[in-house]
Amino acid sequence: MNSTALTIFPDAMSLPAVWLLRSDDVAADSDDAKALERLLSPDEHARRDRYRTSEARHQFLLGRALLRRVLGKISDQPPEALRFSRNESGKPLLASMPGLHFSLSHSGQWIALAVSCEAPIGIDIEQPSKPRDFLRIAHHYFHPQECTLLESPPFELMPMHFYRLWTMKEAFFKARGTGISEGLGRINLAGYHLGKGVSFDESLADLDVPWQFYYAMHALPDTTQLHMALAGTDPALGELSQESIHRGLD
Repeated sequence: MNSTALTIFPDAMSLPAVWLLRSDDVAADSDDAKALERLLSPDEHARRDRYRTSEARHQFLLGRALLRRVLGKISDQPPEALRFSRNESGKPLLASMPGLHFSLSHSGQWIALAVSCEAPIGIDIEQPSKPRDFLRIAHHYFHPQECTLLESPPFELMPMHFYRLWTMKEAFFKARGTGISEGLGRINLAGYHLGKGVSFDESLADLDVPWQFYYAMHALPDTTQLHMALAGTDPALGELSQESIHRGLD
């Protein structure tokens, strides 16, 4: 299996943490891929079969296998024995350990998993693959102050600012379990890069615990970037270390 785990994960005391996996870390139709297929439940196999392309089916397999391998190690249960349920908002839970929080994200060739034992967590990754009209998207979805940030020089920073805003918003609403349909403009991240914190719309009245955010941009060998953001109320999230970002299935 062509994947490298940077850190052996011994227990839940090392959380929160992130795992990153590329879709070519495990070759499709290889013996390693077939071994991972045996970890999936009948429902997951059915969901996988609904994807139209072999690439999408392979990425779904790796996402579920990553989730099962990591949560199995944390919970000390066989990965194939894990059972999942959902809370009232539809956010997935580990049936045997509902207090263990996790979030999955896919983009391009990459899969990311975030886990916390303290509070709900959200992760979003973006691997840009084509040009986007950043300002048109921002004026449609973002807070006005965020649009002002994007329109300010130096303009070469616009892509980084845009993906930082987008991934942090996605991570926030994934942690809430609501999704971006709740309204991307209801959180204002314009001051984040200046150390001025984050402001929220008054209609988000249940934000009684301080939210923590983490953002990083990783340069990739193919000259593109992987933008990654996490959000949640786990106090340790805002100071996530590089040692807590793992590469591979374990």
